[in-house]
Amino acid sequence: MADLEELVSKGEGIKDKKLKLFGLRLSGTSIVAAFAFISTIIGTLYGGFLMYQKVEGIANLDLGAIESQMKKTSSDVERIEQHANAIKIELKKDMTDLRNSQWSLESKVDTKLQSVDTKLTSYDTKLDRFEIKVEKTKVDMENRIQQSLDNPLAN
Repeated sequence: MADLEELVSKGEGIKDKKLKLFGLRLSGTSIVAAFAFISTIIGTLYGGFLMYQKVEGIANLDLGAIESQMKKTSSDVERIEQHANAIKIELKKDMTDLRNSQWSLESKVDTKLQSVDTKLTSYDTKLDRFEIKVEKTKVDMENRIQQSLDNPLAN
């Protein structure tokens, strides 16, 4: 334990020591503060230098060239917008034509379906009449056969 106390007492003594530099007596704290102050000044100068470079870069821009490029871009955008509007109008016309064609086709299909339905109904009616005639003929034939069997001399 005595060794530890001795080391701690030596460490506490270090902070009280002063260093003589260029004829000035400086403590450890004042050296760290001076280093921080010098670092701050150097950092500020470096930041100012970078800012100066950026300002010089902006000052050297050719604003006339930028303006002419912007005008060209604006005219291109207007031209593209006109083309887009023309395409939009054509698409609307095409959609209207397709819709009208669809309605026309649906009308034709409905007409054909009604015609086919009418024909089927007519055939169904004719088939019913034919079946009735066949049934009547069958009954008549059965009656004649029965009469012929009942009285062979009647004919």
